[in-house]
Amino acid sequence: MNKRGNVMLSKKLSKTVLAALAAGTLSMAAVSAHAECTTTIGGVMALTGSLGALGQQIGRGAQLAVSNINQAGGVNGCELKLALYDDQTQPSVGVDAAKKLVDISHVPVIVGALSSGVSMAILTSVTSSAHVVQISPASTSPSFTELAMEGKTGGYWFRTVPSDALQGTAMAMLAHQHHLKSVAVMYINNPYGSGLSGKFTEYFKKMGGKVTAEVPYNENQPSYRSEVNQALSGKPQALFLIGYPGDGTTVAREWVSAGGPMTFLLPDGLESQKFVDDVGAKYMKTVYGTAAGSEKTPSLGVFKADFKKKYGSFPTQAYMTNAYDAVMIAALAMESAKSDKAMAIRDNIRKVTGMGGTTIYAGIDGFKKAKKLLMEGKKIHYVGASGPLTFDQYGDVTAPMVVWTVKGGKVAQTGMIKVAAINKVLKKYAK
Repeated sequence: MNKRGNVMLSKKLSKTVLAALAAGTLSMAAVSAHAECTTTIGGVMALTGSLGALGQQIGRGAQLAVSNINQAGGVNGCELKLALYDDQTQPSVGVDAAKKLVDISHVPVIVGALSSGVSMAILTSVTSSAHVVQISPASTSPSFTELAMEGKTGGYWFRTVPSDALQGTAMAMLAHQHHLKSVAVMYINNPYGSGLSGKFTEYFKKMGGKVTAEVPYNENQPSYRSEVNQALSGKPQALFLIGYPGDGTTVAREWVSAGGPMTFLLPDGLESQKFVDDVGAKYMKTVYGTAAGSEKTPSLGVFKADFKKKYGSFPTQAYMTNAYDAVMIAALAMESAKSDKAMAIRDNIRKVTGMGGTTIYAGIDGFKKAKKLLMEGKKIHYVGASGPLTFDQYGDVTAPMVVWTVKGGKVAQTGMIKVAAINKVLKKYAK
């Protein structure tokens, strides 16, 4: 087992998150009083930086899972702890954090990162070669599937969120449904941005649409006026802006200032109330958004109730449920394997999420039930807060895409595009 340690956070972590983490630590008191051992898993998430507005709530989702698990008796009789680092939405910072978790804390699992660019850096520089399980709750780049297909992940890579091969197609469907004929794409220059842009462009064109420009932009620039002017040159009807709330806010403001149409296609990375507030809701005239959806299962209801009880509210944004599920799956795999070794966790993740066993839902009671069944040598099938999670051979899952918009200045979810509908389009336009 790993030694007991304090949760490690960047100095830049906000007071809000510190309070949340403190609350999570207090909720473990009952288990800590009885457990004589501690199992520590790692977390690397964007708690500050461009994705900080989303990452803080996603981190809370992971902490809620830890709290539920410990209230259910911990993992294999031991208290579960999450050593959570802030990657500041920067690959180099994320790699440093992952190395500390692996080399010093000897964690068998890292939950994270959020940004595909950060996750890719951690996977290729740390977890794959160290044979440590990595489960991302938010990294959607199709590049991860390609790496797994090439045998470069060793089977240690998983994600509880679908690939942008689905989201890009869903966004093209949404644009087509709303009779958009020409769209400019501006995308953050990382695996997330390029992957999502590529899939959207491919399928929007197949549906008869015109992509007037595909313009990459780099993070942390003081201005994006040049890139905005390039995207406007083709006189598009709308802008598909792929990015995160920080830099995305600057791009959106300069787009509006330059006279760009106030019709926006926005992905999961910008499903943020802070982004809307910072840009100005009055400029969000028409918004068509997509993000990984959560199917309505008993687990989702339990998650929402527990989240509100612990944190006081339930924000409308992506990936809180996915982070919760990532921690739950890691813990269930440990229970199934009766081990906290990385290889054993890797080999048991599909055993606790595959079809055929007794259905297990989220929450304290769900984890207690799972522990009992696994102790009896029975199979379980965890149905998560984000929906059923059945991993394919590459560590991927499928999920519906939620449709969201801005109503009365507030981010609001308005519908769902089911996996079957997306697959129908993929099949129709298959090469």
